[in-house]
Amino acid sequence: MTNLILTIAFLLPVSAPPSEEGCLARIMFAESRGESIEGTIAVGQATVNRAKRTGKTICKLTGVSRLTPPRNLKSHYTALAKSVMRGKDSIVQNSDSWNTGTKPRYSGDVVRQIGGHVFYVMSRL
Repeated sequence: MTNLILTIAFLLPVSAPPSEEGCLARIMFAESRGESIEGTIAVGQATVNRAKRTGKTICKLTGVSRLTPPRNLKSHYTALAKSVMRGKDSIVQNSDSWNTGTKPRYSGDVVRQIGGHVFYVMSRL
């Protein structure tokens, strides 16, 4: 019986820890729905800024939605995430937060608006 259990355990796929790029791609897909590529990249850059500011990995960030892109869009969002993580210049400067429509009144200074998203520096994270 023990041999059977060990055999089954070795046959089951082991899920690898999610990559930072994969986590960023899922956040960008979920949080930038309906935006242009510029808006999608802006969400990615603000996400990276939030991770740096909080000292967390992108995969451990809280307060963001994550959705796996459909198979036909997965490579697109993964490529965008890779470019954001390699990029040096940011179109949202030091923004670490975003909201659709308007900035919440309790938060920090607005840096930029792109499409339907407002990017800002959160006064406290």
